[in-house]
Amino acid sequence: MSNKVNRAQQWRLFWSSFIGFTVIFVLLGVIVFVLFRRTILTSVDQTLRVERSARLAGPPRTTTQQPFGQKGANQGLQQTQHKAIHPFMTTTLIFDRNGKILNKEQLGSRYDTLKNITLDTSEQGRLHTITINGKYNFRTLLVKVPTTNADKTLAGHYLLILENIDPQKAAMRTFTKVMLITMGVFWLLSILMSVWMSRLTMRPILRSWGRQTEFVGNAAHELRTPLTIIQNKLELLLTKPNDKIIDQAENIAIASSESQRLQKLTQDLLALARSDSNTLQTNFEKTHVAGFLDHTVEPYTEIAASQGKKLVLAPITDFAVTLDQNLIHQLMNILIDNAMKYSPKGSTITVSAKLIGRKWQLVVADQGIGIKSADRQRIFDRFYRVDSSRSRKTGGNGLGLSIASWIVSLHHGTIVAKGNDPHGTQFVTTLPVTPNNGLTSRRDKKA
Repeated sequence: MSNKVNRAQQWRLFWSSFIGFTVIFVLLGVIVFVLFRRTILTSVDQTLRVERSARLAGPPRTTTQQPFGQKGANQGLQQTQHKAIHPFMTTTLIFDRNGKILNKEQLGSRYDTLKNITLDTSEQGRLHTITINGKYNFRTLLVKVPTTNADKTLAGHYLLILENIDPQKAAMRTFTKVMLITMGVFWLLSILMSVWMSRLTMRPILRSWGRQTEFVGNAAHELRTPLTIIQNKLELLLTKPNDKIIDQAENIAIASSESQRLQKLTQDLLALARSDSNTLQTNFEKTHVAGFLDHTVEPYTEIAASQGKKLVLAPITDFAVTLDQNLIHQLMNILIDNAMKYSPKGSTITVSAKLIGRKWQLVVADQGIGIKSADRQRIFDRFYRVDSSRSRKTGGNGLGLSIASWIVSLHHGTIVAKGNDPHGTQFVTTLPVTPNNGLTSRRDKKA
């Protein structure tokens, strides 16, 4: 992926993350602001409604004569209730039908501030906010007092109940400043988080792109080498049309060997392509390990003997597991073939298996040249070879162990390379006795 494409993609990820964070923070801020504003005015509106109810109820009446002392107590109680009903911050204007203020004397010094308020009968029964002289803020409720009201001073008139909300307004301004500062801080944080998330998101993309580019380059190189050798040998044979086959047997054998190597490489590449696309259909079935391994290892004993090596299957206490026989057979082929390639004559290759709780372990150990600890993690990477010249002589292409790792991962297991004292390597594969239920067989799918 070019730097230009990389930057363009990272900018797209940045803007998508930044816009998403900004929308979330703005919506959250608006919701909190509206809820705070509604909450802070709720108590004021409740006070106005209580005052309206108290005014419309009229003055308290005394229906029976109370004994001395009890009357005073009742009056004190009524005064206490009256004070609770009429908060200190509440002011009431009494208008006649013409809009004239009737309680001028009761207002006292407050009249100069409130005298410019006019009567608007269309606002009757509605709560709204007004500003007086550009400085004082009030929450108001206009009430029409019925003519039948017991308080004759209010009967038939209009009451404008006002509650000063300057403290609430000041709190709103302070809260707004805090909200703006907080939003600014979160906006800066959203920029930093968007940059971090865009880079974090691009890492696996770039890593995958790099592996893909490396894979294509390595595959092209591996395919080019045998094709070049085959082409050269065939062109050489064309220059000698009169030679007998026996005279060119070496060139023919080399071309044949390279064609087989090319065929194996193509099969390995197809296997890896299936692993990347997850299109391989698996067939997991119950299998007895002892018989299965004996059947798998037996063909290689003769091959090992022909090379002056010994292949031994250690005695196995039989147990049953669930696996894909074709895939595990391919895994055994890879591990045994790998051990035979790097084992000297006269050495022994041992295959063993044992049950460990809910898992079972398959071990292929050789007495070959061994693998350095620094290379043991990388040998499962595609096209990785510890010694390229040695691998080419033995016909390796660096894909076998990568395919083995993929097969093991399909069975939800692990595979590691360890040292085999005093020398050599052992590949230890650990698999579950019963893989994940998500794995289905062909028989299940057909059913």
